[in-house]
Amino acid sequence: MKNKEKEVLKKTVIRSSLLLISIFSLIFGILITIEGITNNKEEKEELISYESNGNIDYQISLKENDFYNIENTNYKNIIGKYIDNINLRFNYEFSASNLLNSEVKYSLKLYLVSEYTANNKKEEIWKQEYELIPETEELNINSGIVTISKDITFNYDEYNEIAKKVRSESGVLTDSYIKVEFIVNNKLELIEKDMNFNDNHTLVAKISLLDNIVTFEKINEYNNKETLYNTISENANYPLLITGICLLLVSLLLLIQSLKMFINTSAESKYIIEQNKILKRYGDVIAETSTKPNLEDTNIIEITNFIDMINIEDELRIPILFYESIKGKESWFIIINNNKAYRYILKIKLKRKSNVS
Repeated sequence: MKNKEKEVLKKTVIRSSLLLISIFSLIFGILITIEGITNNKEEKEELISYESNGNIDYQISLKENDFYNIENTNYKNIIGKYIDNINLRFNYEFSASNLLNSEVKYSLKLYLVSEYTANNKKEEIWKQEYELIPETEELNINSGIVTISKDITFNYDEYNEIAKKVRSESGVLTDSYIKVEFIVNNKLELIEKDMNFNDNHTLVAKISLLDNIVTFEKINEYNNKETLYNTISENANYPLLITGICLLLVSLLLLIQSLKMFINTSAESKYIIEQNKILKRYGDVIAETSTKPNLEDTNIIEITNFIDMINIEDELRIPILFYESIKGKESWFIIINNNKAYRYILKIKLKRKSNVS
């Protein structure tokens, strides 16, 4: 009997291990499948590299004076009463690694602005717009380079006098300045890839008015280098997804088989325990036989409670024969009296509690 218990224990350990392995494999398969679905794969294809530059140059022509011994300068700060004319040059340069079609629209505008300060905040009270260059369009076909350079020259005193008039007539102590905007909108078509993109910029030159010391400020100068990519995206990582699905199927089959084996082992274990309990407790009235009892000419009475077999044995004083009809699955306990046979069958699928007390 001990050998049977050891064998059942060994099977239980092996089949429990297989069950755990199949569960972990199933979980791992689920995780890989989810990763395969959610892990989007992206590849970048370089389309074009380009560089875009924008800057402002300026020259200040001076009146005859005893303070400055030069005719032109590009000082950021200069005494206003000595300024004659101001020349501004706005430069736009675009160069690309591929051939392009470009449609460039540009314009140049001057704004004369007057503002005042209230509660430490400057408020605009007057603004005049001057269109120096109306919107102009240039086309460049099959070229990787676009260059635009535009000059404007104006008399400083002319605008300074207008600003003085605004201050005088408004009765408000205003601050004024000139703002010149060079607006470039470059629409580009990448011929090889049938792709469009824009390179838009606004350069600003700001010059103060009504000040003893005039300041020059250059705004929005830039030097940009860009690379554009075409991103090829896959909604799922298919190699990982296929691996996960295969692992899921194998794990499911292994899990189903392991569960069956585990259930069978559990039932077999209960059967062996029940059988050993009977044999140990009532071994003095049980005789084990390896030969199947001949019950052909007997009236078989099926007993459903082993205690009733003990009571019958006690009454008839006839030993109980023990015969395992199906090894590891079914046992017969029989008392033969003349043409009657009392039989209790212990089966592996027995689910009721033990009747042995």
